[in-house]
Amino acid sequence: MTTKNYNTKQRSSLLQFFEQNKESCFTAKELIKNGSINLGEATIYRSLAKFEKDGLLKKFISPGSDAAFYQYNAHSEDCNSHFHLKCTQCGELFHMDCSLMNELKKHIKAEHCFTIDNSKTTIYGLCDGCNSDR
Repeated sequence: MTTKNYNTKQRSSLLQFFEQNKESCFTAKELIKNGSINLGEATIYRSLAKFEKDGLLKKFISPGSDAAFYQYNAHSEDCNSHFHLKCTQCGELFHMDCSLMNELKKHIKAEHCFTIDNSKTTIYGLCDGCNSDR
């Protein structure tokens, strides 16, 4: 990813934080409280919204709450073409390239006149590792 449009030192430091923590998700409140990020609350919220809009971060809404989690989108170019699976226990994100999901997307468009936005579509559940713990 490039930071060409994020030339402020503050935005660059926030994006760098996400790049260094690619596998983790963070809420805005966690970022505000984080001691290694020295940014104002308004700057964090504005930057998160811009990074998500530009595809640099993925946004997830935690089931059962209104908390939004953000994760670095290391595969941004590819992420618009497939669905995602998110484990509600461990938080791992899986990229799902599956012809069946593509057929489902075509069906929904043809039969229900609705176009799915893959960049915003996430299916929540339990991964095999977390499922076997039960």
